[in-house]
Amino acid sequence: MQDYLTYSPDQLLVSIHIPKCGGTSFTRCLESYFNDRLHLHYPDEPDNPGPPEKTALTENACVHGHFFHHRWPIGALDYYPDARQFITLLRDPFEMTLSGYYFQRRLGDLGDVPVTRYLDEQLQSHRLLNFLGLPFDLWKSTSAEIQQWLSQRFLFIGITERFEESVQLLSRKLNRPMPAITVENASPRTDDDLDMSAYRQAFQQRYSREYALYHYANQRLTQELEG
Repeated sequence: MQDYLTYSPDQLLVSIHIPKCGGTSFTRCLESYFNDRLHLHYPDEPDNPGPPEKTALTENACVHGHFFHHRWPIGALDYYPDARQFITLLRDPFEMTLSGYYFQRRLGDLGDVPVTRYLDEQLQSHRLLNFLGLPFDLWKSTSAEIQQWLSQRFLFIGITERFEESVQLLSRKLNRPMPAITVENASPRTDDDLDMSAYRQAFQQRYSREYALYHYANQRLTQELEG
């Protein structure tokens, strides 16, 4: 099995919260691991109308949140250019997009826009913007460059659909007790009777790079759990 990155507690751990990939639930796990050594990085929160401040914490510390998000397009490496260990959660890109639709509809941002129209509009884009927060360019980097990033700088890549397994692996890597698993910020779905198979296939064809990353992460998770 390939050797993956080993956790260095003397260096800051940077957690990339890709929107609609279970990051809110994941926050609870990170709070259990790091307590007051967890720095939350969320732009445009009600009590923080500007870009987040940079943390000075490093040893036994973690920063977690949205990077390159909303009106503050500032990446993780802009804040932490010396960061050497990253973690994130990924989700099936189609399911991630559906989750975004129901989340926005729950907030009242979409009005009466049906899910099919929303998906049609999403398919007009050549990339899924949720992935902008990654510390490398998923669309312009070569496959070799991406692989180097993943193998040398990513301590852990979890899978939303395998959340408990993912947290088990991260707990093992960090040498921390397994935290309680909670599900937060989940939006109810009301279109389960619709056949989404054609849309799912269209997403797989349109967003091949996003799916390649997701499949890599799924395979890696299996390998590391079995290792």
